[in-house]
Amino acid sequence: MEFLLVGFWLILYYLLAIAGLPVATTLFRRFPDRGATFALPVSLTVVTIVTYWFGQFVFSNITVLVAVLFLASLSILLTRRDIEIDLQEYAEAMTVFTVAFCFLVIVRAIDPGIIATGGEKFLDFGLLQSLMRAPALPPEDMWFAGEPVRYYYGGHLIAAILTKLSGTPPQYSYNLSLAGFYGMLITTAYGLAGAIADRHGSPRRLAGVCAAFLVGVAGNLFTPLRLLAGSFPGWLLDAIAKPLEMDPTAIPLAPADFSYWDASRVMVGTINEFPFFAYLNGDLHAHMMGQPFLLFVAALGYAVYRSDARRQRLLVFGVLPPVVAFVSTISFWSFPTALGVVWLSLVFAETHPARLVPGGERVVSMTDGSPFADELGRIVVSLLLVVAVGGLAFVWATPFVVNVLFGAAGTRGLGFLPDHSSAVELLIVHGGFLGLFALYLAANTRWHTDDLARTGVLVLLLAAISWQTGIAALLLVAPFLVGGWLLLRRDPDFGFETVLLVAGAGLVLLVEFAYVRDNAISGRFNTVFKVYMQVWVLWGVAGGVGLSRLLAGAIPRLSGGRHGQLPLSLRRGVALVAAVLVLSTSVYGAFGFAEHVGSENPIHRADDPTLDGLAFVSTVHSDEADAIEWLGSREGRPHIVSAPGDPYAWGSPASSLTGLPTVVGWYQERIYRGDSAYLERKHDVELIFSPNTAWETRASRLDKYDVRYIYYGPRERDRYGRTGFERFPGIHRVHHSGSVSIYRVNRTVIGLETTAN
Repeated sequence: MEFLLVGFWLILYYLLAIAGLPVATTLFRRFPDRGATFALPVSLTVVTIVTYWFGQFVFSNITVLVAVLFLASLSILLTRRDIEIDLQEYAEAMTVFTVAFCFLVIVRAIDPGIIATGGEKFLDFGLLQSLMRAPALPPEDMWFAGEPVRYYYGGHLIAAILTKLSGTPPQYSYNLSLAGFYGMLITTAYGLAGAIADRHGSPRRLAGVCAAFLVGVAGNLFTPLRLLAGSFPGWLLDAIAKPLEMDPTAIPLAPADFSYWDASRVMVGTINEFPFFAYLNGDLHAHMMGQPFLLFVAALGYAVYRSDARRQRLLVFGVLPPVVAFVSTISFWSFPTALGVVWLSLVFAETHPARLVPGGERVVSMTDGSPFADELGRIVVSLLLVVAVGGLAFVWATPFVVNVLFGAAGTRGLGFLPDHSSAVELLIVHGGFLGLFALYLAANTRWHTDDLARTGVLVLLLAAISWQTGIAALLLVAPFLVGGWLLLRRDPDFGFETVLLVAGAGLVLLVEFAYVRDNAISGRFNTVFKVYMQVWVLWGVAGGVGLSRLLAGAIPRLSGGRHGQLPLSLRRGVALVAAVLVLSTSVYGAFGFAEHVGSENPIHRADDPTLDGLAFVSTVHSDEADAIEWLGSREGRPHIVSAPGDPYAWGSPASSLTGLPTVVGWYQERIYRGDSAYLERKHDVELIFSPNTAWETRASRLDKYDVRYIYYGPRERDRYGRTGFERFPGIHRVHHSGSVSIYRVNRTVIGLETTAN
């Protein structure tokens, strides 16, 4: 175990956080921790945005140092304005970060392998390696030689920046960066929930801990359901199994048969990941890296929610556009969600959003006295403001928009009315949150007879519509959106946690009616996959605040005299039910971690932990390890040619693990580039390797892609047979180890031969 390296990276994170603390304090001066829990995301946002823009010309260690100096200069400038820096809160924030970081370091040290199966680690590590070799941005695609990356790589750029700053080999920085993203996710959830709870007069640290647990440790209800299913009657097992398309006899689960994978594949035809599963699986993937920065946007939304018009203008037009742009470069799936959170923050802000624009007072006066007109005015004005934020964000993200969004060949559009989620699927995936929110809203609402009657009518109406349309979410989720919206208007006891509740409910409902249609996979597979992760994070923070208020309400000395509307005995009963509900979400984490530690998989290293993501190559793929290492030691970006990689298998290892561009790699390039471009390259690779190809044709293809090295290993041999490259002019073997031969292509000779013929 590389303890010194872990300590060094912790110091690096601490220094970056302290460098960004003045900026965070300026942004979140009304938060109880004065923004300390957001100092690291603030720093990385500033440094990466500066690097991203300067990197379009030169991407080097100097570029990164310039970006860090820019951050330091900005912080020094702000410090001179007598900003009150709270080092005690900084120490608390870094303690939370350190605990989360070290926990994931332990998880990754047991299973550090950057393997091809069970995720997209080959894509993620290949992007990191490509960035480390890139002289400028965007980097050259390691799976499509000669062309820039057509994938959002902002999160991988953060990892590359940290790698350059620390001087760490990428096979170590991969896992250390992953632990850093997890630490930021936990810390931002802790800080945002604490700030919201503090406004309610509730214990902020209790709220922070609850949110950190729900966001970073909790799992869905699939595991506890299966563990208890052995005692269920047959009719109940049948009712559960049918919508899940499972054999009823396969639902009961013996603890020894637990697999961490199953809980992420509950919903038929899609993926329902949550953070703990994702980090346990260990991809350094976009949908994971974007979540701490989505909470950064949510925190800015909370600052907008609480601010006066003058400060709102600064946040909305000055701060949010670059931050939203940055989030989109990490994962574009977070772009609409970020704008949606900003929109809701403006709609429910304590200051009317119309006051942000010239002549807004007239709008306020026109709608004053009419609740409907006021609500409509807030919605419309907020929407217009968010359109402006989105437009400015596109300007900030111009290189990303031009190179990735407009450069990709994928055909994306909106699809409508997909297959709907069943009630069983929704309750298993979201039931923990829905139960907690039902308790929270019921316990804190000031109920009147008329309210109960209206609520009953609303539920019956939604139940009828749900029954007729077959859309279970209308009954299970829509009441939280409608009820949360109304309570935010009528009851001051509900605050920004309810805004986040409404945001998550809106996302769940949205994917029941619309989805992103692309050429990656049919239906709403990808949409639910990416959106549900965001729902979990937003609801985790909201649930942390709600749970802390329920628990504090059951203990008078913690509630600050604000006991709500329920008698103490009933409050304690509600708190007990909420605690049991939340504890049920810990079952997956306990079993998942135990399986992780006790795994007999030869790649796992519980007895000899390491953070070296490539350590497994020398044992599991020893016949190719030396050849890959030899290629990895080449300077620059010489192009290679190898067999196209089979997805989610040991394919294209030479390019994926070294960052050297190959002619064509995994099938994802078919998504990014289109069928014709992908198939053309695949055919050209066949011509290069086929023993029956005429030399002139082979030479022209090698020249076409500027190939410098030919990787001839077991996949190439199995797929194309023995080519015998030694007999061709201009090609000679420069490395041989195990089952791999690597040939150097002399382009001068190739060019002469091609010209002569």
